[in-house]
Amino acid sequence: MKIFLGLLLSSVFFNTVNADENLFQKGNDFYQQRNFAQAIEVWETALQTETVSQFDILLRLGTSYQALGNYNSALNAIKQAISVAQTPEQETLAHVYLGDILLTLQQPDDSFEELEKYLPKARTLDNKLILANLLNNMSNALSSEQYYFEALSMYQEVLEIAEHSSDVLLQIQALNNQAQVYFEVNEPENSITILEKELTLLAKLPNNHVKSFHLLSLGQLVFKLQTKATSPKLNAYNIFTEALNIAYQLQDNRSISYAKSFLGQLYAQKHEYPAALKLTKEAIFFAQELPDLLYLWEWQQGNILHSQENLEESLVAYQKAFDYLAPIRTSLTNGQRNSSEVFYERVRPIYYSLADVLLQKAKQLPDSSEQKKLLLTKARDTVEHLKEAELQNYFQDECVSAAKTQITELKNIDKNTAVLYPILLPNRVELLLTTSDDMHQIVVPVDNKQIKQVILDFSKNLQRVTEGRFIKQSKQLYDWMIRPIEEHIAKYDIKTLIVVPDGPLRTIPFAALYNDSEKKFLFDYVALAVTPSLTLTDPRPLPRKNTKVLLNGLSKSVQDFSALPSVIKEIGDVDKLFDNSTTLIDENFLLQTVTTTLENSPYDIVHISSHGQFDRNPKYSFLLTYDDKLTMDRLEKLFRLNDLRKKQVELLTLSACQTAVGDERAALGLAGVAIKAGARSALASLWFVDDNATSQLITDFYKQLQNPNLSKAQALQNAQRNLASKRKYRHPAYWSPFLLIGNWL
Repeated sequence: MKIFLGLLLSSVFFNTVNADENLFQKGNDFYQQRNFAQAIEVWETALQTETVSQFDILLRLGTSYQALGNYNSALNAIKQAISVAQTPEQETLAHVYLGDILLTLQQPDDSFEELEKYLPKARTLDNKLILANLLNNMSNALSSEQYYFEALSMYQEVLEIAEHSSDVLLQIQALNNQAQVYFEVNEPENSITILEKELTLLAKLPNNHVKSFHLLSLGQLVFKLQTKATSPKLNAYNIFTEALNIAYQLQDNRSISYAKSFLGQLYAQKHEYPAALKLTKEAIFFAQELPDLLYLWEWQQGNILHSQENLEESLVAYQKAFDYLAPIRTSLTNGQRNSSEVFYERVRPIYYSLADVLLQKAKQLPDSSEQKKLLLTKARDTVEHLKEAELQNYFQDECVSAAKTQITELKNIDKNTAVLYPILLPNRVELLLTTSDDMHQIVVPVDNKQIKQVILDFSKNLQRVTEGRFIKQSKQLYDWMIRPIEEHIAKYDIKTLIVVPDGPLRTIPFAALYNDSEKKFLFDYVALAVTPSLTLTDPRPLPRKNTKVLLNGLSKSVQDFSALPSVIKEIGDVDKLFDNSTTLIDENFLLQTVTTTLENSPYDIVHISSHGQFDRNPKYSFLLTYDDKLTMDRLEKLFRLNDLRKKQVELLTLSACQTAVGDERAALGLAGVAIKAGARSALASLWFVDDNATSQLITDFYKQLQNPNLSKAQALQNAQRNLASKRKYRHPAYWSPFLLIGNWL
């Protein structure tokens, strides 16, 4: 668990209190004990007294509300503090706190800008601790965006100010942050040197909650570092034991639980499972009222039991972890500075661990067993919950699952359609193939590290249009993903294959997987569609009569993006195919014009031919209009106008967009665009394709859709085949990256 430490409550507050000093101390005591609700109650009372500085109290309230995840109240308190600030010191300090909250709300750019604006003023103040906290928060913003080396120099300045001011807590804070950055940039020796200094300073602190917290944080980093670098002064066992002893003195159940769990992890790493299990059970006991810890320690218990090949008991523990996690999952990542890391380190593994054991138990049963089918369905449903959670975490929006369907039962799968559900586990890949009457389990013995590397190489090599190096990885991926299910494809005469890609598989086009024995690509055999989640996919045929189409295009070079000259012809050719279409091109393709157009009338198909990108951070994802950028949030609001009329957009076509090469999280954004926008399906590309090739394929796709007997997946398959048949565009870099996402019918 990576923690970049923000403001210390006691470092920079002014000592303006007098008659109510005891009340302040009581609030501070509650805060240090992480009893934020009671701290708020005390400070709300103090706010009503005349002898107390409103400014100081409002800052305290802001930090307490922030700690509880009540960010609106935190923001309000800090804004009130800004409004009552009476000196340059108070004004600057309040904005330091505002910057910290903005960072917590995952707005690192806004946070950095807010803090940078007050940096000159902070440098003029006599109270250098305000400057130190401002620099510390600026460094945290840089660290969260992976500008590590820039952050290091700022952390160093924080440390120098803290040393000059003899502020031990601030020194510890700066050292810990520096050590974590050095860990991130893979300089373990520097981390060790800094942590040794931190441990020396911690020895000077009294045995209180703050010391216990810092020992636990330090011990965790030492634990992570021990395989890369060691130090005779740093022993994770001793550090955790000291933290445990302090926690016992303070009767702090949270810290006791943390320390016992971390000690359990140390024993588990040494394969001393009985001791590891005992400590983990004790950690669970002390976490009974702490659900944010309880699910983690149950998962840890499951891991220990799993390592002992005790499937039955590990399944019980994993199921408990899953059940404890469900009601608190969003609160774990909302407001976290490193939300995606928290999700991938502390949330996603819970789902995979449960699915892993369910699949192992299913594999032990005969194919005809009803119990096997129940276990396979439960394993798939577990991963479905994860995929939904991933999209919510990416978009930071619980509404992405508002249109959740009951497609889990796959009632709309016809006899010539199958769903391929690969699950990438640490030591193997599980392929779940659902046909019209059964679910088949195939285990592929390839570990996660190996398949990830092949996927990454495939993604990079496939985009080199003058080379054929991609073939090696293409054949390998075909042998792992498709060859094991060939007999089922033949048996059921599968014409359409729906893929629910897992993790890095989202970054590649399955259409370009190559069957070396037949010298054919996968799209030669089956029509393909992908969906980020079955339960968020609503398969129903595209209405073919009175189809209303909104065609948007940008051919000119604007906002430093290159021109797309083929857009004019593309829009014109598509316009001829529909009787009821509206076109907005170049100067008419303005953000406000699009908004007004969608306000005035619902559309079945919305087509956008313009530059666009999907980034690992959704706030940097956009589609380019003539005068602005259409963000994902704006797109959602526009399409919601259709929902208000009870008419969902059937198809969103994005011509000329791209994702970051090989970036799993960016690809998740592309995969979820239809769900985020509220469209049943989307047609988009994984990378930017030649302007002419894109125009030809997209236009042909719409021509194919004129045939009422073809599904959208089959229309795309035909369009790809036609483009690939042209010598100039036979390389799969031109035709394969176009994905049909969501509803395939």
